[in-house]
Amino acid sequence: MIHKFLNTHKTTTYFIALILPIVSSCSVISGGSASNDPAVIAQQRQVDAIENEVRIQKQRTDEAKSLYKREENLLDAKESELKAAKQLLKVYKNQAKR
Repeated sequence: MIHKFLNTHKTTTYFIALILPIVSSCSVISGGSASNDPAVIAQQRQVDAIENEVRIQKQRTDEAKSLYKREENLLDAKESELKAAKQLLKVYKNQAKR
């Protein structure tokens, strides 16, 4: 399941990384206030791409935190289940001694 998610997420990331420069260049070229200097255009594309990477990384971090919290809750539940099973075992052992 996680492997499938990562593959899908990688595909989405690569798609966005490929499309973003095209979209940015269109907006820079058509924008009236943008510079026509190739260095400015290239740097703007780089900034846009990095901003997109930051947005994606924040999303992945939030997803990882959520997964961590779910796993932590599952661990707590299993520890409670173990504690109850040990207490029941203790009761059974005391009854067997009688």
